[in-house]
Amino acid sequence: MIIKAEDRIRATLRANNTHIRLLLAHPMHSGRQMNADNILINAEFIQDIRCWRNENEVLVIKCGSGTSQNPYFSFELAGGEVGDTIAIRWVDNLGSKGNMDTVVDS
Repeated sequence: MIIKAEDRIRATLRANNTHIRLLLAHPMHSGRQMNADNILINAEFIQDIRCWRNENEVLVIKCGSGTSQNPYFSFELAGGEVGDTIAIRWVDNLGSKGNMDTVVDS
């Protein structure tokens, strides 16, 4: 199942490094919250986030149930050039997937 949401990514070149900002639209339920009817909400959280630069995997992030709803990540990759392609792919514990791509700006 693919979650239809508004994930956002931005990549810029700063001091010859690629700075990436990433916002994932995901409920990130821990499995401990209750809904309005006092029924436990099943756990649903992103487990694995992977980043590629020009088809080379450069970063893996492992998450758990303690990660906040709609998580925001910001990180830098050494080097890079304007026009490089940055791709992000994520998978949650229920098998839902998301992906997004962007091009590095100056």
